Amino acid sequence: MKFIVTMALGLVCLSTHAQGIDSLENKMMDPVAMHADFTYLKLLLQETHPGLYRYTPKEAMLFKMDSCELLLDKQMPFYEFYKIIAALIADIHCAHTSSLPLKNIEGYFNGNMKTLPFFLFPLQDKEYVLFNCTEDWSILPGFELLSINGQSIDNIKKTISRFYWSDGFIKTADNVAFKGQLFDILYYAVIGRPDHFQLIFKSLKGDTVSYNATAETFGNYSRNISRNKVNKQMTEWYNKKKATHPWRLSFLKDIPATAVLRFDSFGGEGANTEDEARKVFGTFIDKSLSEIEKERCSNLVIDVRSNSGGWDNQGVELFTYLMKSDSAIKYYRRKYAITENSAFLKFSDLSAENLKKVKDEITAESDGTFTLKEDKNPILQLQIPKTNRFKGQVYVLLDGATFSTAAEFTAVAHYNQLGVFVGKESAGAYEGGNGGNFIHIELPNSKIAVSTPLIYYQMNVGDTKQKGRGTIPDYTIPVTLEDLMTHTDPQLEFVKKLIRGNKESSHSRF
Repeated sequence: MKFIVTMALGLVCLSTHAQGIDSLENKMMDPVAMHADFTYLKLLLQETHPGLYRYTPKEAMLFKMDSCELLLDKQMPFYEFYKIIAALIADIHCAHTSSLPLKNIEGYFNGNMKTLPFFLFPLQDKEYVLFNCTEDWSILPGFELLSINGQSIDNIKKTISRFYWSDGFIKTADNVAFKGQLFDILYYAVIGRPDHFQLIFKSLKGDTVSYNATAETFGNYSRNISRNKVNKQMTEWYNKKKATHPWRLSFLKDIPATAVLRFDSFGGEGANTEDEARKVFGTFIDKSLSEIEKERCSNLVIDVRSNSGGWDNQGVELFTYLMKSDSAIKYYRRKYAITENSAFLKFSDLSAENLKKVKDEITAESDGTFTLKEDKNPILQLQIPKTNRFKGQVYVLLDGATFSTAAEFTAVAHYNQLGVFVGKESAGAYEGGNGGNFIHIELPNSKIAVSTPLIYYQMNVGDTKQKGRGTIPDYTIPVTLEDLMTHTDPQLEFVKKLIRGNKESSHSRF
């Protein structure tokens, strides 16, 4: 089953749209319409969401819902109503549960919503300019943004965090919401929609710089990324075309006997079904391992940074190619749903054929849940290590955008001690999240877009000490402003240092 793509937009969307007016800004919602939408949303969540009470106890969640409804007794602007919906969604603490002002928000945002003309990049709790999207040359990449219209960046980020969806209590995942286009969308929706911005920056020399900017649509200002000469170096480094394939094998030139497998996502061309996904992935890994063996590599770096997920079975397959023991291991402890026949299933991504099979693939439990049958789901069975698996030293690179299938892989790989983990805490909960298949709806009156998962995932990782946290790396290595400005990868460099140290240690023992 495929994941839902979380709203983690790439660095830059250069497509443009005809500039219009945001009709939502002046839209007023009346109490009857809001109550109808809220009742509809509550029914969806209570009837279908398997993780509704995973991190927020049922009593507390019901109290939050009641409190929200009390706010709907008078007419209010659309975006104020959206904030009520978004806050409730955020309180579920599920990164696969999201709400946006409308469906297909990206295209509408690019052409209709005027916003801050700077592309920001978060580093170590601060916000830096990556691209200057104005025609002015005075604000350079690397300038730190301190405040917007008199409000500090710290307070702005706290507000945005309140309305952003993330797993459990993982804060590194919030950085996705503080970057580029998604930051602009969330600022627009939950902070404000000014026509002008009074900005305070700190320059690379430490000076305070005041700057007045006119709000502009993302579609219009994105053209200035390539036009403004101050962006030249950053554009060459960080605004490259997407790789033709999400999986790539390379060999480090400065470290002998070391291969790198990079996974941008778990998907790939020709992966339209679970069987196809497993087959094409296995073909790639088999070929890669053959080349790795030919190069006599004793070290393998698995890079799943900024990997937002994909097919579950590709994460499982990768695990079986790295297993240390000859013994079979369970990857997932259990997956279950809380409904088998909800009317909302017609809005899900399940095909008509799969909807007919639902009852044959689940077992009804005494607690009212429906467990996915192991004999119908090979990835729920014991996983047998591959005969050609890599048996050398493994290093795993992860970060706050390692999510969904990628986060599941890092959790089980970490629990089974398959390698050394370097980077930052993953964006997906160690114990598992909610996902599988999804329901996508628009609330009847406001047309606010909501996406929710159908399956509760339990990873086979024992009892977690810190519920609602991601995979914590063995070595937490932050990316600094200097790294950004010099296009340096400190996490990979740290892995190289570990490999050199291991090599020196092994020499010293003989």
